Amino acid sequence: MRAALAGTTGNAMLMGLAEVSTPLGWVLLPGLLGVSARPRVAALVSAWAGVLVVLSVVVPVIPGHRSDPQALLASAASLAAVPVLAWARRRTRTATVARAAGPPDVAVFTVAAGPGSAALAICGTAGEIGAAVPVRGGGLRVLLGTVTGAALDTPAGRRAIEQAFHRSAAAPRGALPHLVDALEKVVRDLAPAGHLRATVVEVDRAGSVRAVRCGSPDLVVAADGRAELAGVPAGPAIGSTEPGEPAVPGPVTGRPIAVAGTGFTDAHGQRWLRVLDQVAAGDDPARTAELLTRGPRDGRRTGAVLVIDPEPPARR
Repeated sequence: MRAALAGTTGNAMLMGLAEVSTPLGWVLLPGLLGVSARPRVAALVSAWAGVLVVLSVVVPVIPGHRSDPQALLASAASLAAVPVLAWARRRTRTATVARAAGPPDVAVFTVAAGPGSAALAICGTAGEIGAAVPVRGGGLRVLLGTVTGAALDTPAGRRAIEQAFHRSAAAPRGALPHLVDALEKVVRDLAPAGHLRATVVEVDRAGSVRAVRCGSPDLVVAADGRAELAGVPAGPAIGSTEPGEPAVPGPVTGRPIAVAGTGFTDAHGQRWLRVLDQVAAGDDPARTAELLTRGPRDGRRTGAVLVIDPEPPARR
């Protein structure tokens, strides 16, 4: 924001000193800066550029923008269009989360993950947390975990955590440690005695995957037809008072990739890694995620589960 406002101010000063009076000279750079920014920043840049245009007309110490009505109208229309164009650009570059067809007792959502795709399966089991946020440019951030504590394991508590993640993950510069810090604050405010065992995953526009584990099971990648642990460093649960080193983000290589919560590992016991062998056999993230939610011995479904295939369909 500061750079955009400084650029707009510098452009106005340069146009005045160079005695450029055409609307194009005063509006072109602010328009480019605004369209390339977020809609809120674009609106502020347009408003500030309009103020500078008016000042150059009202206080003509140095010849500035032409004061005839047609020139002022052209600049006003151009600056008003900048936030609209920025909003339209943001919508076209942000992927949408779509619900896939499936059984009534599980909700499977699909979304682009870089050049590939991801599927998040949610079953509504006790303490389940699952949220996916597409990032402008084709990236993706996902929260998957399990809450512990009476104040957290309620619809309102889980919704507050997921909403906090949505707000923080939507920021383009929200790195994984910042997302964990935002969740930490919400969990401690809601329930000082509760905690959230979670994995936060980020897929960039190129398909590179990074994750941070906070008291949750390791991620799984498919290798030689079997599921293997990804080796992401573990950290304490979010909101936990137990001493421990902060969680450190780690890269995840391989495809496809599966992320399961503690509800999944508790339900399947020592067999949980072998159950995830289905990831290696599946080529459809949505179908694989739905299969992984099946409980042992056809019991109640267990979620949430995330399956990511960071490669485009043409390479699979």
